[in-house]
Amino acid sequence: MKKIFFILVLLVGFSFLHAVDFDPYRLQDPFKKGHSVGLSLFPVYQGQNTLFEVDAYGTFSFDAFAFGILIPVRFLLHNNDNVETTAGVFPKDDWDEARDWIAWLNFFQYGHKDDLFYFYFGEHENRYIGNGSILGAYYNSIKLNFPKRGVNVGVNTDYAGFDFFMDDVSPPNIIGGRAYVKPFSFLSKDCYANNIEIGATYLLDVFSPYDIEVENNGGIYGRDIDSVVDVVWGIDISMKFVSTEIYQMRFYTDFNTISEAGSGFHFGIDHSFDLPTETDIKIKSRWEYRLMEANYIPQYFNTFYDVEREYYRNGETKSFHVGSKAIDPDSFNLDWNHGYYLDLVFDLTGTFSVGGSFEHNRIYADRPIDVFNSYQVNIFTNARLFEKFGIDFVMTFQNVVDKDLKEAPFFKLHVMYFINEYFTVGFQAESRWYLRSRGIGLNTEYYYDSSAFYSLGGYGAFKF
Repeated sequence: MKKIFFILVLLVGFSFLHAVDFDPYRLQDPFKKGHSVGLSLFPVYQGQNTLFEVDAYGTFSFDAFAFGILIPVRFLLHNNDNVETTAGVFPKDDWDEARDWIAWLNFFQYGHKDDLFYFYFGEHENRYIGNGSILGAYYNSIKLNFPKRGVNVGVNTDYAGFDFFMDDVSPPNIIGGRAYVKPFSFLSKDCYANNIEIGATYLLDVFSPYDIEVENNGGIYGRDIDSVVDVVWGIDISMKFVSTEIYQMRFYTDFNTISEAGSGFHFGIDHSFDLPTETDIKIKSRWEYRLMEANYIPQYFNTFYDVEREYYRNGETKSFHVGSKAIDPDSFNLDWNHGYYLDLVFDLTGTFSVGGSFEHNRIYADRPIDVFNSYQVNIFTNARLFEKFGIDFVMTFQNVVDKDLKEAPFFKLHVMYFINEYFTVGFQAESRWYLRSRGIGLNTEYYYDSSAFYSLGGYGAFKF
């Protein structure tokens, strides 16, 4: 059965082959006319626990901006995992931090991504900066009971612009962004050379765990975290060679460096075909070749970063794993390794999209240096059918050194059926990670475990 499941996964990955610049939620325009308030009721199955959740929510849309409010209340019906509670029925993790209250503001958005000025506050889903070679496919919501609300600010002009990113506001871990300039636009915006764009990306993790040890504080054992500031920076240059009604093609090159670690090059071409039909049909594809030092990791801030930053492999943090301090300089082989990335997306705008990607990187695995073949497969689909049925699905399989490709994938599945303009029923399944421990005293070992939660319920909304 496991072999059949794995074969099916690979077949899906290669037949649909997550695009670098594709966000499955971007088609949900928050500036539709009107407002809505509502209530949802549904049971939640999370690990070995059963909960009942009641959400009050509202979305308010205006000409230039929109915002949403979400107030969740969860009742613990069956506590088989011995979750700490308040008043016997409320999970304590739901209300014990400032971030739990900040998350009541579900999102706030001004403008659109390509407007002159853009501002967004909320969850980051499938987030990319530039070509995604430093931060790509990033989700800030993969940790269980750890809601994060980040910020994204963009300025886009015909001459230059920037993209500012912050993963959280309470407080941030990842902060930085990318600035770009079109140098020939100052001479003429209509010349062919104005298709050249030069950018610089600078991102830092201000509280990056470097070393985690178990300490004895008066008989109470816990984690002692030694943090550093990790910096990942890069420069890029791109040029759009072809731009017609039917076909667009752009070439790009990125050079990135991880602080205290290695560097890498990314050479890529992305294509877009706009088929001449009555409906808006697009086929997108990106091909990328990577040349990198052994301790360089492409897409350092990736989907799994929020847990890998603490436990990347064998109890090591990600910062410690790539840092030169973790390696004997005399035994470190600076030979350059290779990698590649391919993706393909079919997009019937507003109705149906499907796609995925495959990548392979050769990274160092252990000391003395051992090179490991790392793979990742992403698949997704987004559909709105017959104005009654909706589905959003994304799944990522990753194997990094001691992680099996088919174990503990990241996935999100939302299925909705719109009964009428006021009532909806839906099913939701998502994976989350939470901190666990095993062992006693100073022999305690901490690690992140994957958990899935499922829910099925009804949603009612009043629109005005």
